[in-house]
Amino acid sequence: MYTKQTNSSANAKKWEVELATLKSNNLRLTAALQESTANVDEWKRQLHQYREEVARARHYATGKGGDANEVEQLRQRVAQLEAELAQKNEELAQITKSKKSEQDAEAKLAQSQLELALAAQDGQRQVIQALNDQLARQIDELSNIHREINTALQT
Repeated sequence: MYTKQTNSSANAKKWEVELATLKSNNLRLTAALQESTANVDEWKRQLHQYREEVARARHYATGKGGDANEVEQLRQRVAQLEAELAQKNEELAQITKSKKSEQDAEAKLAQSQLELALAAQDGQRQVIQALNDQLARQIDELSNIHREINTALQT
């Protein structure tokens, strides 16, 4: 009986540690996702700045008769920056998808392990209840025997 309780306590502690580990991993993955989101915001800010720069260059080119070569260089730079932004957005999407898949897998594993632990605990509870019922019957029998002996002694 004590061994089963010890095993139950050990299993409970094991699952508590597992749950703490999963929570820690979840926090780490959430932080990585937030960092990725911050990077996207920064990339969007940079894209906005580059677009403003292009608009100024176009204004300069059309308003002041700017150098065609300079305008072409600016167009190439904008195209390059937009390609970099698209690449960064794709990387972010892949990272986000990967992190989400990893979190989902860890959550499913934790859920299945928790269900197993709860089933084991329920089984142990049933065994302990059966032992408790058996002990109660034996105590009742001893009480009856004690009463019979007292009655026999008093007569």
